[in-house]
Amino acid sequence: MTADLGQVAAASPEPTAGTSGPEQDGVPKRPSMLLRTFVENKLAVLGAVMFLAMVLFCFLGPLVYHTDQVHTSLANQNLPPGTGHPLGTDQVGYDVLGRLMVGGQTSLEIAFGAAVVAVVLGVFWGTVAGYFGGLVDSLMMRIVDSVMSIPGLFLLMFLATVFRPSVLMLVLVLGLLAWLAPARLVRGETLSLRHREYIAAVRVMGGRAPRIIFRHLVPNVIGTIVVNATFQVADAILALAAISFLGLGIPPPAANWGGMLSDGLNYTYSGFWWLIYPPGVAIIVTVLSFNLIGDGLRDAVGLRAHRHL
Repeated sequence: MTADLGQVAAASPEPTAGTSGPEQDGVPKRPSMLLRTFVENKLAVLGAVMFLAMVLFCFLGPLVYHTDQVHTSLANQNLPPGTGHPLGTDQVGYDVLGRLMVGGQTSLEIAFGAAVVAVVLGVFWGTVAGYFGGLVDSLMMRIVDSVMSIPGLFLLMFLATVFRPSVLMLVLVLGLLAWLAPARLVRGETLSLRHREYIAAVRVMGGRAPRIIFRHLVPNVIGTIVVNATFQVADAILALAAISFLGLGIPPPAANWGGMLSDGLNYTYSGFWWLIYPPGVAIIVTVLSFNLIGDGLRDAVGLRAHRHL
C-alpha cells in the first residue's frame, strides 16, 4: 500500500504553493514570464504609472503642500485658481487641491479595504462550494443568487441611513456587497481543479478538506483572484462615489472624491468649474488605471494558461 501511494504521488506531482491557476499540472511558476508579459502591455504599464502617481499625490502630497482641511474659512469661499490656491477654494473655504489629496486618501483606503473583504470572503465561499459540490454547492450558490437579486444601491442607501457612515462601515458594506462576483469565479475554477490528479493524490494520502482547499486549491486560483481584485478596487471607487454623490458618504470635515463632486455640482451654473473637474478627473484616472492594470494581468495570466495547457 505504501508503494502504491508513492507511485500515485510520483505520477501526480503536487504544485507549489505559489502556483497560479494555469499551472495546476505541476509546471513551476515563472514570475519573470508574468512580469515580462505585463510589461509588454503598454496600456497596463501606463495604468500602473497612473496608479503610482495617484498614490504619491494623495499620501505624500499633503506632506509637501500643507493646507487646513478642518477649519472653514468663509472669507475665502469659492476663490478661483490662483496664487496660494492652485485649484481654488470650495464653498466653505477649503483649498481644493489639498482637499483632493485628503479625499483621495479616504477613497483609496475604502476601495482597497472593500476589495480585500470581497476577495477574502469570495475566495473562501467559492472554494468551499466548488470543492464539496453537490448539496453544499447548491445551497451556497443559491445564497449568492439571493443576495445578488437585492439592488446594491438600494442596500447601500438603507445601511447608510441606519448606521452613521464611517470608513470602517463603508469598507464592510462595500466589501459585503462585492464578494459575490469573486465567489462565482473562484467556484468555477475550483470545480475544474478538484478532479485533477494531484488533488486525488492528496486525498489518497489522507489530506483533509481544509488542507486541500487552502494549501492546493486557493494557490492554484491566485491568477483569477489577483485579476479580479484590481477590478474590485475600481468598482469600489465608483460605488463610493455614487453613494457620496447621493449625500450618504462620510460627513465633513472628512472628504472623498464623490462627496466633492456632489458638492461641486450645486455650483454648476455659477461657473465654478474648479469644484467639479478636479474630483471628476481624479475618479476617472484612478478607475481607468485599475482597469488597465486588470486587463494587463488578465492577458498575462491568459497567455501563461495558453502556454501550459
